[in-house]
Amino acid sequence: MLLSAKIDFGRVLKSKPINKDHLFKVYAIQSSLKKARLGISLPKDKIKKATNRNKLKRTIRNSLEDLSTLSADIVFVYIGNDEPYDAKIVKESLEHHKNKILETAEINWKT
Repeated sequence: MLLSAKIDFGRVLKSKPINKDHLFKVYAIQSSLKKARLGISLPKDKIKKATNRNKLKRTIRNSLEDLSTLSADIVFVYIGNDEPYDAKIVKESLEHHKNKILETAEINWKT
């Protein structure tokens, strides 16, 4: 399970984003913990309805479950607009970001 409590958003967001597309900017830094910590930022001005924000948070958490053993702090920042929720597009985007996080971990963090 990905931990979401006590992540230092400021420290992670100071780093350069490791990936970006039309929906998300993804930041990740190496952590000293043995588990991954996940931060999710979904601004109200971008996604108006709380139900849509909560659904998207659940989707992000579930799709990144494979990264739970990675020693990293990961932050997803939503940069899209309040378009209707399309699960297929979101899943493709998250899969792409997950692969990029794993690639960055292998190359830069020597895990």
